[in-house]
Amino acid sequence: MNGNLVFGQYYHSDSWLHRLDPRTKIMAIFLVLASLFLLGEILSLAIALALVLLLILSSKIPITKFLASLRTMSVIIFFTVFFQVLFNRGSTAIYTFNFTLTWLNLALGIALLVLYFYLGRFFKKFRFLQFLALFFLVFYVQVLITSPLVITSYTITVYKDSLTTSLIVVLRILSLIFMSSLLTLTTKPTDLNRGLELLLKPLKYIGVKVSVFSMMISITLRFIPTLFLEAQKILKAQASRGVDFKEGRLQQKVTQIISLLLPMFIISLRKAYDLADTMEVRGYVPGAERTSINLLRFRAIDIVVLVFVVGMLAGLITLNVMKYAI
Repeated sequence: MNGNLVFGQYYHSDSWLHRLDPRTKIMAIFLVLASLFLLGEILSLAIALALVLLLILSSKIPITKFLASLRTMSVIIFFTVFFQVLFNRGSTAIYTFNFTLTWLNLALGIALLVLYFYLGRFFKKFRFLQFLALFFLVFYVQVLITSPLVITSYTITVYKDSLTTSLIVVLRILSLIFMSSLLTLTTKPTDLNRGLELLLKPLKYIGVKVSVFSMMISITLRFIPTLFLEAQKILKAQASRGVDFKEGRLQQKVTQIISLLLPMFIISLRKAYDLADTMEVRGYVPGAERTSINLLRFRAIDIVVLVFVVGMLAGLITLNVMKYAI
């Protein structure tokens, strides 16, 4: 299994989080996520993130597994912070940056962009850090190099409120990502499916096919890493035939993407048919009542965790109603 993809993976370990009932983990995760949106202060969110990190350490799962989940979200986090700083106004200005865009600076910026894509052929690791370096260098060039051929002048003012909001957003996103990863890494897909089915069981009285819904979620979580690995195999096979997805004109790139999507579509259909045949051979009937060899039972630790999480959420709601800043 690829180490860069965390969503949908299960990491075997003997920790108290792994031994929790899946229903407890599902309910606790959703209650904790709801609690995070009730926090609006940097200190409280920092404490919440610290508690999440303590949970990660107690799970006996390598921290690199959780850091890998940030790779796919790093771009979103960066642009979220950037637009917060750029467009969020406040009453207290911390610093004002004055920029002058000239034709010379524009040419240098385009040259740096071309260099970035060219170096990507040789330095394929840490591409996001390279992008950040390019991003800040483009702005630095506008301050460092002056020219009489001015295109436009503009200023970027950084406000205290924008930095505060950015930090709050980053802390909340980090906690959300880590808690979501903690659920899938400590819970087997079959246990997650069974837990969801039991939690949503009351919905069957209003016509919702709970077993089908939970099976769909379980299959989705199971096959996301599998399809990701298949995509990597196709990319390597295409690269061995001389296809480079990072070069060529727009028309060539479209053709190259189709050469990736078409086999992925065929592989997905084949796996879907194989899975359907396997489930049919084993007697799976959608919506039928089924028993499980492993019965789920709440233990004392499950009750303690649920009471703690529910009490925490109730306390945060009470503090918000009483207009306390948290």
